[in-house]
Amino acid sequence: MTTATLNDTPRERQLKGWHVLVIMLAFFGVMFSVNGFFLYSAITSFPGEDVEKSYLQGLSYNETLEARRAQAELGWTVRAGLSGADTVAVEVAGADGAPVGGLNVEAKLRRLATGAQDVTVALTPAGSPGFYSAELPGLDTGQWEMIVTATDIFGEVTLEARKDVRVP
Repeated sequence: MTTATLNDTPRERQLKGWHVLVIMLAFFGVMFSVNGFFLYSAITSFPGEDVEKSYLQGLSYNETLEARRAQAELGWTVRAGLSGADTVAVEVAGADGAPVGGLNVEAKLRRLATGAQDVTVALTPAGSPGFYSAELPGLDTGQWEMIVTATDIFGEVTLEARKDVRVP
């Protein structure tokens, strides 16, 4: 009588060429997908250059330093802030602490991340000399940078001050 034996040993798995191809395609497919997502997010979330004509500003940097030195020699001080979320108020005082009137004052409020919501307003004298204010359009809540520029009526003296403000 003849007996048959069953061979239950599993076949040995082999790594074949098409296995390697699938692994490589899956790896690079995941890498391209993730990099594509990051690229899309970076391009759509940051508009690019935040300062207009930054190259030209770099060329005139010595003039900027000279203007800041002249401003420091004046000794003027600027106090600026928001009154609520709808009014900007500025106080300009001379080196002796006396209020400085008769200035053309402008305030630019800008978001630090984008220029899309920038607001520029011209301030008018408010009550006593040296005080200036202006109504603002509705601002979104959050952190803003305020750049106050004050120039005398002859355009000879210019003062610039920066302050971070928070809109409630």
